[in-house]
Formats: sequence, structure tokens, C-alpha cells
Amino acid sequence: MPGPKRTLSIFSFSKTQKRFLKYCLGFFIPVIIAYFILELLVLNIPINYKVFGTYLDTHSRKIKVMALGSSQMKCGFNPALSDENAINFASTSQHHNEDFQILKGTIDRLPKLKYVLLEVSYNHLELPHHPNDYWKNTIYLKYYNVNAFERPTWFKDRLVYLSNPRFYSHKLMDYYFYKTDHSQLNEYGFDINNYEGAFKKLNYDETKIASHKFKIIDREDTAIFKKNTAYLFEMLDYLQAKKLKVIVATLPLYKTYLKERNPNVVQRRDSVLSVIKKKYKNVILLKEETDTLQFTAKDFLNENHLNPDGAKKFTALVNQKLDSLN
Repeated sequence: MPGPKRTLSIFSFSKTQKRFLKYCLGFFIPVIIAYFILELLVLNIPINYKVFGTYLDTHSRKIKVMALGSSQMKCGFNPALSDENAINFASTSQHHNEDFQILKGTIDRLPKLKYVLLEVSYNHLELPHHPNDYWKNTIYLKYYNVNAFERPTWFKDRLVYLSNPRFYSHKLMDYYFYKTDHSQLNEYGFDINNYEGAFKKLNYDETKIASHKFKIIDREDTAIFKKNTAYLFEMLDYLQAKKLKVIVATLPLYKTYLKERNPNVVQRRDSVLSVIKKKYKNVILLKEETDTLQFTAKDFLNENHLNPDGAKKFTALVNQKLDSLN
């Protein structure tokens, strides 16, 4: 057994070691404090995820409709106008694997859940799923208590700013300094002031809109298509086993966007919708992607997203489908 002097010598430092330790503490402590302050500032921003989480916590025993999808569904379905108590978990670039994790992670807290509104957009089935370390998994864990990492989580997994410093740095500047964030979130997290897009800048002039350049993904990937289709069927099997009624929706696109779609991608996606309609008795389709009669330029934020006026129309169509399921 080592003597006391031998034991104490393990914890003794030379002057050089002490200087190095002081240097490390002097460097890291301010960095940690800075990150802590940034985290608090980010958590104070009224982002929709936080509102979703609050609504989930306070209304979990009343929610009957869950909407899932990407930014198209986020902009297109306003739960405040739903005939049934609803929550919209859709968010920008959210894919079916995140949708499924959110569904499985919240379903046990929603005893009255009866309906799921699920987006299958133009190129949904030919875009790769996000990996398990996707930055939004921190959002789902922090605000929904949903572990989409598919592994045990630790402290850092709940730090919102560190999940995507570049994104949240822009958010901080927009909210606290430039004051350019004009969003007005209702109690469901839906932005009722979401009009500031390309179409408003063009004064909803269809002639100007016709020549407006926009980005559209037209690449094909049949390997991803097969993988994503199998995953979608797995998700629908789960919903069927849970005895939930499902509305599979394609949301409206403006006519200039419709013309630029890759017909092969559209054909494959539509073939899957046909199979879904035949295979699943608990599923109905809401195909509004090509509806250019009800949805005009004034209903759009840009070529592939609705504004709140368009969302009012789309939510009314969802209500009609809900009525048909009762």
C-alpha cells in the first residue's frame, strides 16, 4: 500500500502544470459561459417547435388529429381551423423517418388520437431520409420528448444552439438585432402572418410570377424510391395496427411549379398512392397537388407553399375528409 506522501504526489502539480491548468480554465470557462448565454437566448425565441411542445403537453388528452410532413404541410394545415382538436408537427425538410419517430414517440400520450394527416409530396419518395444524427433530433427531444437518435441520449443532445449553430445564429440576429422576424404564431404554432414570400413581393401578378425563377428538385433515384416506399408502407402498417384513420395528402402547387415537375417522379409517386388506396381500408387520399381552380396566386407564399389564406382553404378540405371518415 503506497504511503501518504506517495498518494499526495499524484495530485501535486508543478508550476508549469498549474500555469497550463489556469490557461485551460481561462479559455474554456468563458466559452462555456458564452454558449450558455446563447442557449438561453435561443430558448427565448418564440419558435414553432416550442409552441408545438407546449400544446402537446397541455392538450395531449384532447388531441384527435395529428398532421405530419414537411414545410408544405407546415404552411398548409392550420389546426386552429380544424373541426377536430389537432396538432401539426410538420416542419421544414422533415421526412417520413422523422414523422414516424414523432408518431411513435407521442402516440402513448394521445389517448383520443383518431386521425393522422400524412404528406406525400411530389418528390417525397425520391429524397434520402436524414441520418440518426440529424440536427432536428435535438428539437424533437427537447420539445416533444421524442428520441429520434435511436440510441441512449446524453446532455448535449438537448442543447438547441449547439445542434445547429449556424442556423440559430441567424435566428438570433434576425430576432434580437435586425428585428426581421415578423412571424405571429397562434397557440398551435401556426404562423398566421406567413405572407412575406416571393408572390407577395410580385404583388400576386401572374404575369410576373410566370417569369419568376425558382428552385425545384427534378432528379430521379429509383433506389431511394424503393427504400422510401417500403418505409412508407411500414408506417402505414403501423397506423393500421393502431386502428388509426389516415388522410394521405398531396398539397397544392402553383401552376408554374407543376409544369416543371419530373414526370417520371410524379408517375412513380402516383403509382404508390394507387397501391395505398387499394391496400389500406383505413386510408383515404386528399389529392390537391394539381388543384389550380380553388387555389390561385393569392393563396401561395411561393411556388410550392401556401400562405395562411391558402391554408384556410386546404384545412377546410381536410375537414371535409374528416367528416367522411366519421
